Amino acid sequence: MILVFFSLCLGALIGALFRFPWYVLFPLVALFWKRNRDISVVIFFTLLSASLYQIGTVPAGNYELVGYVERGRLRQAKVFQGEWEKIYPVRIETSEEGYIYAIGYFDGNTFHPSYIRKVEKPSFKTLKESFSKMTNGTVLSVLFGEKDRDIYRSGLGHFFAVSGLHIGIAFSLYTTLLSFLTWRRTYQELAALLLLVPYVITVGTPSVIRAYLTILLWVVFKITGFRTTPLHTTATVGSFMMIVDPTLVFTPSFLLSFFVTLCILESRNIFELTMRAYLSALPFLCLFFGETNLSVLIFSIPVSFLMIPVTWLAHLSFLLFLLGLKTSALIAAKITNILSLPLNWFIKLANLFPEIPLPHYLYFILIFFPLLFLSPDIRDIFRKISDRAIL
Repeated sequence: MILVFFSLCLGALIGALFRFPWYVLFPLVALFWKRNRDISVVIFFTLLSASLYQIGTVPAGNYELVGYVERGRLRQAKVFQGEWEKIYPVRIETSEEGYIYAIGYFDGNTFHPSYIRKVEKPSFKTLKESFSKMTNGTVLSVLFGEKDRDIYRSGLGHFFAVSGLHIGIAFSLYTTLLSFLTWRRTYQELAALLLLVPYVITVGTPSVIRAYLTILLWVVFKITGFRTTPLHTTATVGSFMMIVDPTLVFTPSFLLSFFVTLCILESRNIFELTMRAYLSALPFLCLFFGETNLSVLIFSIPVSFLMIPVTWLAHLSFLLFLLGLKTSALIAAKITNILSLPLNWFIKLANLFPEIPLPHYLYFILIFFPLLFLSPDIRDIFRKISDRAIL
């Protein structure tokens, strides 16, 4: 599956760079099938991703559209071209959040609205707004990835960016609570996955979806007795997400979530994991954020242990809110904020370290770190499609 995943990523890049009916090249798959099936797989999924990318995108021009705006990205988007057609998520120049109707110009990358109006539409997203009105502080940062300037500057923002760590902790919380109702582990895990659905939809970032689908696949594989590895499970989830939306390959959360995860899967201890995670994230920090903080190498381990009880209680508060127990949810949120005080001290301490600028051109140097960590998998891919394999 790692071969499929990288092929889909390559195809999305090609589809974005060159507008061409890539599906006409599908006969190449049959041409190489008898010589080397791995080359055929690469060609097929590369062409598939390039074709899917262009099916869900529109050329530059003036459009009217509707969709859900979150952090400058328009999701669930539809444009009017004689009739309403669904397109992949795009960037949008607006400070609005929520469902919108807009008219403006799309330059091929970003939508620039000349008219925009917010519209009401019921959604799981309103859970976040309702919960936010009731609580504040660290509990919101942990649950929804809302980071202030201090968290950004500390270099520890990735602990507050909702990802596999948070979903894993929430899953363990739900299975633990459900263990009081049933001793069957399978029932606990399936019920926990259902309880996680509102939260996953509420947050909706690629990293959260990746973590949820990974746990879902792990549970399904365990129930069916299918044996696999974390590497192939991650690649399978990534491939599925790329087929659904190839434009994800250009989002920071997708790149950081998948490529950092792939780089740390073979870590032998917490120290190696911390170093691999930091170095593999550096090129993407350089590309999208332009700075870093070395304090992350010092404080990552203690902060990661502190995040576990804080995240546990934060999710307990959100679960109680979903169940309608608002008073209990508020009490749990306040306890979370008190318990997070040592976490806040680490953030203040980390802010004493200077920020290190990362010019964009360093990306072409720093990208060798994740390539080095992924080199065994890359060598395996090239070995499969080598001339020796063809013969």
